[in-house]
Amino acid sequence: MTYAGAAADAAFAFELPATWTVDGQFSDVGGTVTVLGADGAPVGQLSVLIAWGAECGPDCTQPAVVHLGDVPGTVPLSSSGPFVVRSVAMDLTDSPRLREVNGWQDHVRLTTSLTDADVPPPTAMLPHVLHGLGLVETGAVAPNGITYRTVIFSSAHDFPTVAAAEAYAVSEEHRQVQAMIASFRA
Repeated sequence: MTYAGAAADAAFAFELPATWTVDGQFSDVGGTVTVLGADGAPVGQLSVLIAWGAECGPDCTQPAVVHLGDVPGTVPLSSSGPFVVRSVAMDLTDSPRLREVNGWQDHVRLTTSLTDADVPPPTAMLPHVLHGLGLVETGAVAPNGITYRTVIFSSAHDFPTVAAAEAYAVSEEHRQVQAMIASFRA
């Protein structure tokens, strides 16, 4: 099934299983929608933003991540070009404060996201920015003077162990998430 939409002057589309749905609506300035699996549980989020930035905050700790593989995107993005769907896992077993501050439900987070193909697999990341992003050209000048929009298309799941995250990473649902993100075009 194809989901097509527009946000912040960016037109886009992606494929998802027929039993999945998209919840939420975009506005003229962008926003975020959630993709729900057949059981109604979130399996992904798509954000389209005019401006994006991330700060370290009071703690710039960058814990190690395990790279669990990349899947190539099917169509290059109109501004940033080719992308991959990258899966990384971070284990914060020894950092309960970081888990709490970042809203994790368990010790390990697996994030799968659209990522610029030129960005090498990371060895460490900020826990609150555990995803990649892409850029989409719109031709429309935003209030900040740019014509591209930032796209964050990701899926995050929490697990008790890295082994449990690795097991999910080879599941049918995860393959469907990867295929959905890889099909994004704009």
